[in-house]
Amino acid sequence: MDMNLAGRRILVTGGSRGIGAAAVRLLAALGARVAFTYLSGRDAAEALVREVPGALALQGDQRLREDARRVVSEVERAFGGLDAFVGNAGLWQPTPAVLEGEEVLEAVLEVNLRGLFRWHAEVIPALRRAGGGSILLISSTAGQRGEAGYGAYAAAKGGVISLVKSLAVELGPWGIRVNGVAPGWVDTDMAAPALRADPAERARIAAAFPLGRIPGPGDLAGPVAFLLSDWAQAVTGEILNVNGGTVLCG
Repeated sequence: MDMNLAGRRILVTGGSRGIGAAAVRLLAALGARVAFTYLSGRDAAEALVREVPGALALQGDQRLREDARRVVSEVERAFGGLDAFVGNAGLWQPTPAVLEGEEVLEAVLEVNLRGLFRWHAEVIPALRRAGGGSILLISSTAGQRGEAGYGAYAAAKGGVISLVKSLAVELGPWGIRVNGVAPGWVDTDMAAPALRADPAERARIAAAFPLGRIPGPGDLAGPVAFLLSDWAQAVTGEILNVNGGTVLCG
């Protein structure tokens, strides 16, 4: 059995760059019809559409239910339905224990956790209309071991792990599988302040990887495709750790 996604209709949030863009490229290469959202990076989204013919770029904010309703409706209209959803959009910002204000705290929780509930409220009925499907959420090693100075991000990503397990049980009777992928450091724009600004800091981080290198976005795309494919048709409620061996919690 080949990992063939021909005919699958997949929506990826935060798909204009990083892990999301790598997933869009691979899913399309495997035959899927892929739509993705972007928040403000219109130029990057348009460039990806030129690179991946047939991809559909839609502006959308993972915090907003009205955006979820509009995006899901546009995907169903364009593709004739929706078979899978990848909740990838994320925000990584520091939230020290002694907060000076709550703006960043609220933004991190809204994007990384609360917004997923609002999007699911629109995605799940679409998957049911299609006769079932798959949900894949991007978590993080921060949600498994914590992250000093980034407590809100860690708490939100830990919440995503619990959400995966809760939804897997709740949605299983409707033929909907729910899984997660938990990366650690990935060389993306989001991690650029730590990985690209200071060579010494990058070397320190890389030294923690038993495989000797920091993963790139493409290293996450394969696991995403696997969990959405029929190769994983008996897998639900699982968190696939893709962290280069830095957190051994399987």
